[in-house]
Amino acid sequence: MLKQPASTRTAASAPDTCHDVPVPTRLGAYVLPGDPVWMRSSIRRYYDVLDELVVLVPSDAIGWTGRRIPVESCLTIIKEVDRRGIAQYHHGQWTNRDEPMRADTSQRQVGIDILSESVDWIVQLDNDEVLPDPSVLLALMDAEDEGIVGIEWPMRVMMRSLGADRFLEVAGPDGRPVYEYASVLVRAGTRLTDARRHEGKVLRVVVDGDRYSLQNTQPLRDWETRRCGLPPEFAIIHNSWGRSPADIWRKTRTWGHASGPGGVAYFLGTWLPLPLTWRLTKNFHPFADNLWPALRQTVVPAELLDEGDRA
Repeated sequence: MLKQPASTRTAASAPDTCHDVPVPTRLGAYVLPGDPVWMRSSIRRYYDVLDELVVLVPSDAIGWTGRRIPVESCLTIIKEVDRRGIAQYHHGQWTNRDEPMRADTSQRQVGIDILSESVDWIVQLDNDEVLPDPSVLLALMDAEDEGIVGIEWPMRVMMRSLGADRFLEVAGPDGRPVYEYASVLVRAGTRLTDARRHEGKVLRVVVDGDRYSLQNTQPLRDWETRRCGLPPEFAIIHNSWGRSPADIWRKTRTWGHASGPGGVAYFLGTWLPLPLTWRLTKNFHPFADNLWPALRQTVVPAELLDEGDRA
């Protein structure tokens, strides 16, 4: 079962003391200001529990693939949300036209390195991911006795906006959501290997009844621990594709998984007609087979999204 939220952890007693000394667990987060869609809603869900916030600003507003990205729009949102003035802005260049995922990983690693000097754990939620209740995730920061380096959390993937709070969501053959798991909380000093993936042991928190996610159908590896029983309503809402056509067109050309002509073909042939074809669309993941079996209609609770982030 999942623990209740804990605000402190206990330090080892010094030889000349009689009692353990409670040491506050310091929490940081980094933000990559390149995607403003749902950014306000995402940051506001976890902002109040942060001690530090690092913003990694690409110089000249150039992204991983060498194309311009809407950095200024993102910075405007961050400054609006940052009412305590905790954001630290660090500028750099993270571009690799041939291997954009390397640039993605490098940018994230800079954020972890900066934060590791002063915090214990680091949130690495992307701007289009909304975590309904941060306290449930943060309660697991006390998993030190298990040697955990990162905590993976489930995400529901929104594939197409149908207007307002209605979306097409990735689902299994039985119509239940298919979850993807990403390491969204890591210990200070973590070394990333591929985007948010990292070296060291992982604790994966599994949604109750999840039966389709690739990570959980594979045998348990020696570097992972699984904790089952998370209620579905605590899963992250990931607006990966649930955007306007203009936003998706830009994303397929600037994100880490940019795939050139293949991305254009997927945009035109699969994604764009989904409002009409979704019932017939099967096995439609853009990069791999059998990950996204089908689609279903769903509603994102209005309380999770700020007014400006609703379609």
